[in-house]
Amino acid sequence: MKVLHGPERQGRDGSGVLRILILEDSTLDAELVGARLSEGGIACVLARVQSRDAFAAVLEESSVDLILAEYALSGFDGLSALRLARELRPGVPFIFVSETPGEEVAIEALKSGATDYVLKHRLERLLPAVRRAMRETEERREHERAEEALRDSEELYRTVVEQAAENIFVVDLESRRILGANAALQRSLGYTLEELKDMTLYGVVAHDQEEADETTERIMAEGNRYIGERQYRRKDGSLIDVEVNVGVIPYADKHAICVVAHDVTEHKRSEAALRQSLNVLLALREASQVLSSTLESEEIVSRLLEIMRSVANLTAAVISRFNHDGNLRVWRSAGLEDLWPRIRFTPEAKAARSAVLKSEQRQLVRLRRPGSEDGYLVGLCLPIGARDRIVGVLEAYGQESLAQSDMIEIVSSLTSQAAGALENAWLYEELGDRERALQNLVKKLLGAQEEERRRVAYEVHDGLAQVAVAAHQNLQAFARRHAPEGEQGKRELDRILGQVRATVSDARSVIANLRPTVLDDLGLAAAISLEVERLSEEGYQVDYKEHLEEGRLPQEIEITLFRVAQEALTNIRKHAGTRWMSIELRRRDEEVFLEVRDFGRGFDPAALETLGGGPGERVGFAGMRERVSMLGGGLEIRSRPNAGTSVAATIPLRRTA
Repeated sequence: MKVLHGPERQGRDGSGVLRILILEDSTLDAELVGARLSEGGIACVLARVQSRDAFAAVLEESSVDLILAEYALSGFDGLSALRLARELRPGVPFIFVSETPGEEVAIEALKSGATDYVLKHRLERLLPAVRRAMRETEERREHERAEEALRDSEELYRTVVEQAAENIFVVDLESRRILGANAALQRSLGYTLEELKDMTLYGVVAHDQEEADETTERIMAEGNRYIGERQYRRKDGSLIDVEVNVGVIPYADKHAICVVAHDVTEHKRSEAALRQSLNVLLALREASQVLSSTLESEEIVSRLLEIMRSVANLTAAVISRFNHDGNLRVWRSAGLEDLWPRIRFTPEAKAARSAVLKSEQRQLVRLRRPGSEDGYLVGLCLPIGARDRIVGVLEAYGQESLAQSDMIEIVSSLTSQAAGALENAWLYEELGDRERALQNLVKKLLGAQEEERRRVAYEVHDGLAQVAVAAHQNLQAFARRHAPEGEQGKRELDRILGQVRATVSDARSVIANLRPTVLDDLGLAAAISLEVERLSEEGYQVDYKEHLEEGRLPQEIEITLFRVAQEALTNIRKHAGTRWMSIELRRRDEEVFLEVRDFGRGFDPAALETLGGGPGERVGFAGMRERVSMLGGGLEIRSRPNAGTSVAATIPLRRTA
């Protein structure tokens, strides 16, 4: 027996000294092993044995922290020693320290359960092997101690859970089977513990399996989780409301889901009653605001039906109105898909609608579910009047609460308000239809006007202008061939040529004012460029910037923007008192922008209708605005006295396209 001291202190006896058993028939080899451990700073007590009986006696009678054994022993081989050690001391590390070489021998030893295999001529590997083995042993013992503490805590947990007032149960992660449940859950659901253990989670929660699986997967990924309000199904089929907290806990030799459910059924009932009262007040207020603030019949009907469903807890609400053939047809509905099939077409429902149309009084009817003895809905039919006549019927379907007198009065009041609002909405829609018809007429008139201008412009271009140009060229050619001899003849010829040139210029001016052919042939940018050239010839200084990129604009946009530019330039000539102006034409995002600006005397736009400018100018501005607005665009006129004037038009491309 030999004690070696070192800085590393390990062991189970509290002294920090390892108890090492050496199975070795060579005294020298045993001393070499002890010396190597001492040199490595491992404090230990070495006990050496050579025979099987001595080896077994030490294992049975003494505590051992580590076994070092020769693989090849006389009369007792290493594998037999390993099997004996595993039988008597299964948790003790077993390291072969042997002269027997060979990778196959080492592999066989490790497969048989050895902790490590070290050759005696490589004893420098012994210390790392010992340290590694002891570290693994200590980790295993820590795990065993933790498991023991866990068993104690589980026992305490079971005691606490069993006495808890909350509903608590444990569910297997994989099979979703219920592993255990406390007495509170058994009382809440009406099952015995044995019955619950034969069930899965799906038999308790009143939700579909897919939702339960998704929730379980999230819990497994995130750990503890507050699920919120859910419903559980009792043994008798009734439902209870619960607030659920869920977490993953160790259970036996695996993990499971622990569910803590607080029963809030009574609280929910009280809360629902209070909420219903509040919803009625809020819905009535909302209905009053909606019905008095909108003239859109679609919005009135949609909001009315939703408000009614909220206030009266309706299954469905339907508004039917007469079509052009005088037949009553469903106009708008909410929740119609939730009604029992064809329940509206039962004799009782049809009779109720007919009675409303004849008597103009509300009708209450109970509709039995087809094929059922006790299932039924309450139906309430009310007339919708407008312009001193019945124009439709409102049908409300719900539970027995709908038959209560206060609920009937609420629904009737909403229907009456809606009837008045619908009448106003229909009048407004008729006015809108007339305005749209008028706008379409204006569009057609403008289109006809543009087409007539284009026709006249082309006739002047192809007729008068061409004749005038030909006459001018022929006169020039005639003058060259038959030049007048006297000064008076030359002056007469020059005067005639000048008159013809003036005719050509006037014809081109007429064409430009009517509809320049370049606008149809080359587009808006070219047409404005031609206007800029004419202005330059007249002595105006024009800064023209154009960024339309490639491609032509839609024809109606080109015509409208050209007329805006034409009108703005005409006003500059007449009123601006300046020869300095700028024109900008560009495409930006999904719109086209045109601005014509001068730096002249300006004016007050607010006084445009009452001061300055005659009716022609006021009509010109109004015409520009009307043209631009019909294409979904806007026209802005900015000006101040002595600060110039800006006329800017913006037209979207997408709407026109």
